[in-house]
Amino acid sequence: MSFHFDDEDQNVPYAYYTPGTLQRDTAQNVWLVPHTATNRAPLQEHKQQVLLELIGASSTSERSGLDLVAVLDISYSMTGANRLGRMKTAMQFVIRKLSPNDRLSIVTFSDDAQMLCHLRSMTQASKAHLEDLVDGLGVINMTNMEAGLKTGHQILDGRRIARGRVASIFVLSDGDQNKGDARTVDVSDVAVYTFGFGADSNHKVLGEIAMKSKGGTFNFVEDGESMSEPFSQILGGLLSIVVQDLKLTVSPKPGDSTIEKVNAGLYQQTKDTNTGSVTVSFGDLFAAELRNIMIDVLLPTVHRSKNVTVIIASCTYSINGKPFVSHEFRVTIRRTGSADPSSPISEAVLTEQVRQIYIEDLRQAITLADSVGLQGANTKLVEARNNLQLEQSNSMIDILRAQLDKLIELISSGMGLKALRACLLSMMMLHGRQRVTETGPVMGHKLYVTQFTDMSRKQAGDHEKDPAKVPPPASQDVEQAKVVRDQQGIKRPPAVVEAATCSWRTWWRDRKSHHESSRWAMVILCTVLAVAMIVIGVTLLAVYLLNMPKMPYLVVSDAQLGALRYAQQDGTIQYLQLPITILAENNNSKADATFSHVDLALQFHGVDVALLRTPAPFVVAAESSLALQYNVVSTGRRLDPAGMRSMDESLNAGMVPFDLRGKARARWKVGIFLKAHFWTRISCRLHFFFPGNSTVMPTDLRRCRSR
Repeated sequence: MSFHFDDEDQNVPYAYYTPGTLQRDTAQNVWLVPHTATNRAPLQEHKQQVLLELIGASSTSERSGLDLVAVLDISYSMTGANRLGRMKTAMQFVIRKLSPNDRLSIVTFSDDAQMLCHLRSMTQASKAHLEDLVDGLGVINMTNMEAGLKTGHQILDGRRIARGRVASIFVLSDGDQNKGDARTVDVSDVAVYTFGFGADSNHKVLGEIAMKSKGGTFNFVEDGESMSEPFSQILGGLLSIVVQDLKLTVSPKPGDSTIEKVNAGLYQQTKDTNTGSVTVSFGDLFAAELRNIMIDVLLPTVHRSKNVTVIIASCTYSINGKPFVSHEFRVTIRRTGSADPSSPISEAVLTEQVRQIYIEDLRQAITLADSVGLQGANTKLVEARNNLQLEQSNSMIDILRAQLDKLIELISSGMGLKALRACLLSMMMLHGRQRVTETGPVMGHKLYVTQFTDMSRKQAGDHEKDPAKVPPPASQDVEQAKVVRDQQGIKRPPAVVEAATCSWRTWWRDRKSHHESSRWAMVILCTVLAVAMIVIGVTLLAVYLLNMPKMPYLVVSDAQLGALRYAQQDGTIQYLQLPITILAENNNSKADATFSHVDLALQFHGVDVALLRTPAPFVVAAESSLALQYNVVSTGRRLDPAGMRSMDESLNAGMVPFDLRGKARARWKVGIFLKAHFWTRISCRLHFFFPGNSTVMPTDLRRCRSR
């Protein structure tokens, strides 16, 4: 099938550029922020995890034009739950939101596919025409999704103006395909966003289409819920795209590292077997979107302490059709024989580890739903929720817990298998793509939302309340986002300064008066003196810092829940016996550290169950540690109602948490005469297996350290 375009379709900006060498992006439209699991590694062979945060930081004022094809199901089932009417309202919002720089085509499918209009530039005249077409939609019997998707893809494939434009397809359906198979259509070169309305929609097919596309997602919308809002939040993101065809390449440093694995969720990756580098293709990036990439590297044995390069990273992408390459970014780590194996892992890396386990749990729950049914999926979700209970709280982990709590609650209240599977699939796409999606009844997730997706969603809500209200154009969204950015003081990172050469010949050849020459000579002399003073100051500071003792700290080295008797009827911890060993560490090689006061509290849900104190001052010699051993015995501690519920849940889960909080006062010598006094504080959670082996979680020991 071929399509022909009239002159109106060409009335959009076209990206002209001469192909050639990639241009260096000095404007930093993409940021790379690295996190290593630890900042030191031993000299022996060692595995290390590196987290790269990739952030879109472009100015949306130069966004690319959008070419959108809406592929709409008009089969007979769309008459139920007023789906057809709600779909029309959603499409009216899309039409009114687009600008003349954007183009829209509408395809319907039932027995076969019909192109209602080719790609039209969204002028006022075109908008009026398309609104009339949408208002006139009726239903026919069959559901031939394959024909609809194939037609939509051919429209984009047949464009005369394509370079520098964002190409996307929306596919909307509420039922099972009963003619053809849409999964056979190759959409790997375009982003396809699928929307399944109601539990009877074929979310397996819709999810697979989105999965095979270039960055698309599957969205599940319940009957009775708004269709405009799911459409609008994706549309808001599409209308903010500047960075296109984004690829990240991570490479090892020969002799220093080897890349073993790259985890980038559902994005395609390729490996160069000759260099060991891996390239991940992300497609187009919404403004301010973030991508987390976890990289497992192997560090070989070395024979002396040194800084090594763990990975080398760079990005390529295009902006308005023009190709760019980012600055090369090197992630380094210190190889040293004194690396502390108990040093805490970066919170960012730990959170990403938890998130990736969560994605795998969702995948397994989907598999169990298919093979075993609702109960099998529920068992897996409860197990995942219990595992999350052991993690320290932060915004991401709290949201993951809330999502699982909601799913488990919905299952217990009668959620069907189809609806559960659709929810799980949309949530897996949410995290696998790290892009906002609609997750059906699991609402309030607020993950991967950008200013533009959120702004557009709110506008769609206003449009549903008052369909006569015209939403603001995308250009106005850009201005509003800029105002918010300025008010919040959000700044870009410092620009990378390119090396430049200065020509002094111009100054020497300048014919100035003798007086002016003398003045310049004085300026230069003063400048030289100032630079000399700065160099001396920096040198003295470096000497001071190199000789400044490393701060001593406290770290939990061992803990065991020896006995626990709890009266459930009145919430009393009748008897608790918990041996715990805390090390006072002094890694400084030049000075002893004196601890004059240690005051710690062991708590359960905010209730002190024991106080750990060391009354007399003690000294920890240089490069050594001193074990503080406490045999905690506590009786008769009464919990409040919230604490009682927490204890019941903990005992049922077989994992009991206790918080260790407090501080220690210490001093150590700085230089020859000066002694520095400071407080080092500890706040961490210890999870004990109970009534199993009663030992503490090993990961807790690595984290439980004072700062």
